[in-house]
Amino acid sequence: MKRTLLFLAAALFMFSASAQLITISGVNQIPEIEDTIHYTNVNDFGFELAGTGSITDKLWDYSTLTENDNVYFYYVDPAETDDAADFPTATLAEGASGTTGYIYIQAGEYYMARKGITGDMYLNYDTDSALMFQFPITAGGGFTNTYTGIIQASGLDMTIEDGDIEIEADAQGTLITPNGSVFNDVLRIHVTESFSALYDMGTGPMEVMSVEDNYYYWYHEDYKGAIMIYGTTIVESIGGNEESEVLRYQPIELSTKIDNSSKSDLSIYPNPASNVINVLNADSYDGIKIYDITGREIKNINTISNTINVSDLPVGIYSFEFIGENTSEVKKVIIK
Repeated sequence: MKRTLLFLAAALFMFSASAQLITISGVNQIPEIEDTIHYTNVNDFGFELAGTGSITDKLWDYSTLTENDNVYFYYVDPAETDDAADFPTATLAEGASGTTGYIYIQAGEYYMARKGITGDMYLNYDTDSALMFQFPITAGGGFTNTYTGIIQASGLDMTIEDGDIEIEADAQGTLITPNGSVFNDVLRIHVTESFSALYDMGTGPMEVMSVEDNYYYWYHEDYKGAIMIYGTTIVESIGGNEESEVLRYQPIELSTKIDNSSKSDLSIYPNPASNVINVLNADSYDGIKIYDITGREIKNINTISNTINVSDLPVGIYSFEFIGENTSEVKKVIIK
C-alpha cells in the first residue's frame, strides 16, 4: 500500500494553483486529560464523500443527513487505568461511551501516537511510530510511517507485521454539518492504515488476519478533534470477513465562540415550513441573519417578531442565526 514519491509530488502539485492553502496548526487539536469530545452518529443515506467544487474550494453539504445516536470520547490519565503498566510511555488514555478498554496514546503539543489498545482485543506497538496525527499540516501535505507489534484476539497471540499509516491533507473548503452549522476554512485529512497479523501454527508464521482502515477527518483550526469523521474498516480473517462504517460529527452550534449564558429556550415552528414560521422565547435576541445552504447570507432581519414570513425563500435548507447583544443561536430551517 506504499505510495511513491512521484505520487506525493503530484499531490503537492495538485494544490499549487491555490493562492491560499489552509493549515491546521495543532495548537487546539490535541485532546488533554479530562477532555470530553461529543459526537452524533448520522445515517449515511445521501452522503457524498467528494463534495462539490475543486479540491481547494470544496463544499461538503451534509445538512440533510439524518441524526442517530450520540457517542462521546473521554480522556484520562493512563496511570489511573488497569493496564497502565503495559504502556509506560503513554500520556493519555482515550475511552469511548458504551465500550470497554482504552486507546493508549503518547501525545505532545502537535502529535498523537498510539501505544496500544485494550478492550475487545489487545494491541501493543513495538515503537512510537504508530502515529495517528502530526501537526501542523497544510493542504497538499502529508506523511507516512510504519510499525510492528503484537495483537491478541480470538484466543490467538499474533504478531503485527507491515503496519502502515499514510496521511494526506487532500482537500479544503466549507463544511455544513447536519445541524446546519457552516464551517469555512476546513481541511480534510485522509488517513489509510493497514496491517497483517501472523500466527505460528507449527509450520511457521502465516497471515491469519488483515485490517484496512480508510478514514476522512474534517478539521477546523479553532476546534478540538475532527469536526466530522467518515471511515470504513475491513477485517479479513480465517473466520470470515467483516466491514464496518463510521459517520459522525461534532454537534457544534455557530454560537460556540459566543457567551451563551443568557440563551433562552428559543423554538420555531412549523419546520419544515412554506409561508410563515412562528417564533417562541426570542426575547433575548435583536435580529436574525438567514444563510443559504452554501453559507451565504441572503437576508438580515433587524427586528424580532412572533412570526417570520418565509414565502419569498426558495425551497431548500437554511440556517437562521438569532443574534443578541452577547449571544447567538442557530436553527436549521427547511423550506418546502
